[in-house]
Amino acid sequence: LLGGAVCLGKRNNCETRTAPYIEGRAYVGVSATLPEDNFFLAMVSELTVGGIIDLVSDYVPGLNTAVSIPAKLAQSGIYPFATDYKTRCAGLLGAYRNETTLDPDCFAFMSFSPIAEHVISFRSGDVVVPAGVALQGRLDFLGWEIAVRLAVSTTRFLIDAWMD
Repeated sequence: LLGGAVCLGKRNNCETRTAPYIEGRAYVGVSATLPEDNFFLAMVSELTVGGIIDLVSDYVPGLNTAVSIPAKLAQSGIYPFATDYKTRCAGLLGAYRNETTLDPDCFAFMSFSPIAEHVISFRSGDVVVPAGVALQGRLDFLGWEIAVRLAVSTTRFLIDAWMD
């Protein structure tokens, strides 16, 4: 297993998970002799144009999303699948180094595991990488939104999607 997490933002924002910050995680399992051990998982927290500008404005004085770009453009980006994720995940987001949980529903993510399901264990609990292809998240572009939760393998087929 090879993987890790990165948080872009001021240290306090990353540790308390308060905006502006962007968290990304990636985990990979690779084996030449046991193909069932191969997998990939990538996760990202809310990632918007406005969030990126807010993040950069912490380091570039005078940069402001309210003045610089229209609201619909600022809100354009990638979000977790659940529309109520901020409420659902607020109590679960502890300090970055001492997180209380790592809930995949608090991230947009994609995974691929061609043969078997994998469990990645953390101090805070387990994250399951399902067999097959899985992804979930929402894409907002200038106020139009598409959301997809997809899981496809040899034993299951799930597509939960909607759009404006």
